[in-house]
Amino acid sequence: MKKIFLSATFLSLSFVSAFAQNAADFKTYKTQPTGNFDARHLLQTLVGNGVVLKSFSITKTSSDEAFGFFEDKNAILGMKKGLIMTTGSIAGLCSGNTSQAMSNNVHVLPTDRLNTHPVESRCPDLEKFLNRGQKTFDACVIELDIVPTADTLSFNYVFGSEEYDEFVGSQYNDVFGFFISGKGIEGEKNLAVVPNTKIPVSVNTINNGSNSYHTAPTNSTFYVSNVSGNISVEYDGLTKLMEIRQPVIAYETYHLKMAIADVTDNSYDSGVFLEGQSIVSYEKSYNVLYEKNNDEIEKGYKNLLDNLAALYKDNKKGKILITGHTDNEGSEELNAALSCSRATKIVEYLKNKGVDATRIVMDCKGETQPRYDNNNDKGKILNRRVELKISGAYDEYEKRKTENEVKEETSKLLSNYPNPFSVSTTIETYLLQDVKDARIMITDLNGSTLKTIYLLERGKTSTFFEGTNLVSGTYVATLICDGKSAGSIKLVVAH
Repeated sequence: MKKIFLSATFLSLSFVSAFAQNAADFKTYKTQPTGNFDARHLLQTLVGNGVVLKSFSITKTSSDEAFGFFEDKNAILGMKKGLIMTTGSIAGLCSGNTSQAMSNNVHVLPTDRLNTHPVESRCPDLEKFLNRGQKTFDACVIELDIVPTADTLSFNYVFGSEEYDEFVGSQYNDVFGFFISGKGIEGEKNLAVVPNTKIPVSVNTINNGSNSYHTAPTNSTFYVSNVSGNISVEYDGLTKLMEIRQPVIAYETYHLKMAIADVTDNSYDSGVFLEGQSIVSYEKSYNVLYEKNNDEIEKGYKNLLDNLAALYKDNKKGKILITGHTDNEGSEELNAALSCSRATKIVEYLKNKGVDATRIVMDCKGETQPRYDNNNDKGKILNRRVELKISGAYDEYEKRKTENEVKEETSKLLSNYPNPFSVSTTIETYLLQDVKDARIMITDLNGSTLKTIYLLERGKTSTFFEGTNLVSGTYVATLICDGKSAGSIKLVVAH
């Protein structure tokens, strides 16, 4: 059981501070059964340029309060909207930091359907990162099948927790994982790591230290304290805006798994904010670097932009994604404006060189997304940048899909391979274009539902199903189209 190290005086001061700022700028929205706030729309809003979303599933939680939308018009976290996943509830997040110990126990499951004994929802994938014997609780897991149309995949997120700062260095090391599997990747790889390392993101790996556990700061350049309530979000501490990057093979299907969980106990919530439209794929990226407090494009970078414009102004495939950044010197407000000025000048330069404005997508992050350590001059130089990415395009994917598509008269399950399987299997289906709702229900032989996979792509498509947490045996996959069964197949798990 945790002990509260905070005094009543400290709590009172934090409460006042939190309400001194405009918490109404940050809003959350619970998912709805249908409409603009249903789970389908929620997941589709994550996908940006150069990526096709084929299917999704939401598992490891018994509550629809554990995830939802967020909006922040001031983009204080570096993003204005997106998806939240929590180990508790989204309901208490947008009141400002009024509590040092928020715990919303909405995840508890009466039984573990995979192992048939009472247990709270766990995530074995995350437990691989922990000390031996440590368990996870209140896990929320969202899985996607996507197709990148270029050779690099990227994505933005912020991790936050009530475990900060008092439990830094303890066993209460709440953790987030962003896993990818697919062609060219060995096994399942975690992409949610401290920048330029292989260290998983957690309370103990990005922080400002802790007096309670006599712990020194760790990777503090990527940490933002919210104990004083200066950010209109409940969590006591958060990471900076983090970016994952991963080489992939264009037009291949990849499986993404995003997972967050409490560690050691189910107290003190944690969450992750996933930026809307930030899952993108791109074929090339460029950096333009700057002097301090400067937005002028140096001559050498003008030559780079000239070549880029000549190459892409007549090439209609994909978008040019332009994002401005700064180091952390100066105020957040001035850095936000400076990053926008840098990005705007790059946009205007390319437009003057003949690049169609409709092909340019501009964003500015200020100091919210460092890629390098701001505690030294070299890191600051690399963080004063404008990034340019050339995104993938959908035309080639649509062409390949049409060439390989099987024309069927009805929606149906086509096959699954391998079968039997020990780790994962791919389930192929054909869906008529007029099908409004398509899903695959995975059940055991007693009819208990283990997983629901929602299919978003029509025509011939496929989805990934993982069986590592299932006991060996036979399971059933049933295709449901607009509420009616369209066939079933047996899945045999053999460990």
